[in-house]
Amino acid sequence: MNRYYYDLHIHSCLSPCGDEDNTPNNIAGMASLCGLNIVALTDHNTTKNCPAFFTAARRHGIIPIAGMELTTSEDIHVVCLFEELDDAMAFGEFVQTKRVLIKNRVEIFGEQTVLDGEDNPIGTEEYFLPNATEIS
Repeated sequence: MNRYYYDLHIHSCLSPCGDEDNTPNNIAGMASLCGLNIVALTDHNTTKNCPAFFTAARRHGIIPIAGMELTTSEDIHVVCLFEELDDAMAFGEFVQTKRVLIKNRVEIFGEQTVLDGEDNPIGTEEYFLPNATEIS
């Protein structure tokens, strides 16, 4: 029987609760060092760092899963996992249309950074990610 070790709920530097060192490559590298085989990236209400994570995870021999920690209108947190990156990205675009847009207070919560596959910043999320969406 094959044994697989996994973590299906990890935040990157895109989530304000994730440290700025939680880059896709650092997550994948540490997962590999810890003996994990499968890892899901589940940032708050976004999938924007999933493409970079897929690149990094494959480089480190990790099976990547695209995900999101969705916050419903009732403030319930739901971990959403997707079989395909394209499906996760499409869901991320849908969630974007249902977000309540409140400016991120960088001085309190820090930057919410979008990275490429080499951990280079390619953008920031202007609005606070973890607040409740309009999805029930």
